[in-house]
Amino acid sequence: MTKVALIKSPSTYADWYKQPMLGLTYLAAIAESSGYECKVFDAYFNSWTSQQLVDNVCDYKPDLAGFTAMTHEISRSAAIAEEIKKRLHIPMLVGGCHVSALPEKTLEEFPVFDYGIYGEGEKTIQELLSSLEKGNSGLSLIKGLAFRDSDGRIRLNEPRPLLSTEELNNLPFPALHQYYNEAERPLAKPNANYVIMASRGCPFGCIFCMRVLGDKVRQRSVENVFREMELAREKFGARSFDFLDEIILSRSDFSLRFLQKMIDSGLAQKIKWRGSTRVDLVDPETINLAKRSGCYRLGLGVESGDDAILKSIGKRITVAQIKNAVKIIHDGGIAICAYFILGHPNETQETIRKTVDLAARLNTELIAVGIMVPYPGTKIFEMAQKNEGGYRLLSSDWQEFDKYGGKSLELKALPYEQLVKWQKKAYLYFYIKNYRFWDLLKIFWEKRKAVKFFIFNRRSKKGNYEKL
Repeated sequence: MTKVALIKSPSTYADWYKQPMLGLTYLAAIAESSGYECKVFDAYFNSWTSQQLVDNVCDYKPDLAGFTAMTHEISRSAAIAEEIKKRLHIPMLVGGCHVSALPEKTLEEFPVFDYGIYGEGEKTIQELLSSLEKGNSGLSLIKGLAFRDSDGRIRLNEPRPLLSTEELNNLPFPALHQYYNEAERPLAKPNANYVIMASRGCPFGCIFCMRVLGDKVRQRSVENVFREMELAREKFGARSFDFLDEIILSRSDFSLRFLQKMIDSGLAQKIKWRGSTRVDLVDPETINLAKRSGCYRLGLGVESGDDAILKSIGKRITVAQIKNAVKIIHDGGIAICAYFILGHPNETQETIRKTVDLAARLNTELIAVGIMVPYPGTKIFEMAQKNEGGYRLLSSDWQEFDKYGGKSLELKALPYEQLVKWQKKAYLYFYIKNYRFWDLLKIFWEKRKAVKFFIFNRRSKKGNYEKL
């Protein structure tokens, strides 16, 4: 029987967003349901060093090692893959948003990887495992796969169509038992969240986003999502759910029926949930329904406090809409995490000041302020390559393509050092302006590892796979 190791490398700031990798659990569920032995090795979640990760994978002795990696993680993942390959001499697979954007380049740049899955991976990995069992038969027929042929040449197969709504409903539920011991009912603990996805895709065209899951929303049925939630409560004691959809709350038929079902079934009295929406999809009726269904926090992509910037990045919202949405959500008794980016095309000191001022005036419960990163597959990446929008690309080292601590991009009018100063100022101004000194101290303590990294910008040399 083929044994599969699915791997997530350590993160620079592993205590920042510590939760199971939902993509890996879907792939694990596919592998298990197809009769393969599979184990997830998430160094990010388990706070392992790179060496501990290598040792754990090698002790498992898999026949195939598959990595998921974002752009800033691809170099480290490749270095770890090299260490594993030296000891086990097995093929290496890579998936995730970076290889999805640059499938051929990724295999060319990192020869340790024998296979690359671009796009959604469930069907592709299932067909790849079947092919490997048959001696690599039919590799060229597997859609969504990049691979090296017997002569070492990189082959790129045709893209795989995105999964349909029916296919999403027929997927096995994610293998969260790879992370949690069911007997302990670990998600019954306070602040423990069950990660879940009710839909895939985003129809909006923000130029800084790759939209790896496509620009068409494919929605699971209300009944299918509801069954997963009930199963999560039964198996893991889940009381809080974190919806990772690009947009879970809207005025769509699905959203309204889903909220109403949670209320009518009584589930809303037993659980709470959080997710994301857009400011132009918010109205009092929907927010009231969300609150009654158990919603306690919503994420909002604000991005900028300047209307011209918002228009130029394809956000299709205004500052007035942002203020109105925040008021409606707060009036409805739901907390908000607002997301901002500094370093938009043709950004200036004045437009950044507007963003920092808006963040403070909105006074949401949480904020996240990142520096623009030219991720492959985005319009921003193309602009940076051509020095458009006032941009200057600073590095070709993928490790620098990180919105917290990375140094990949600056503007001629706003050097990188100034962007970093504004980023730090945004956080301090947000809490101090609103006299939220206790919240500031709490953030510093709870996220001390991330804060330390953020302040001192600690980074390893390229290719170093040891813990930072």
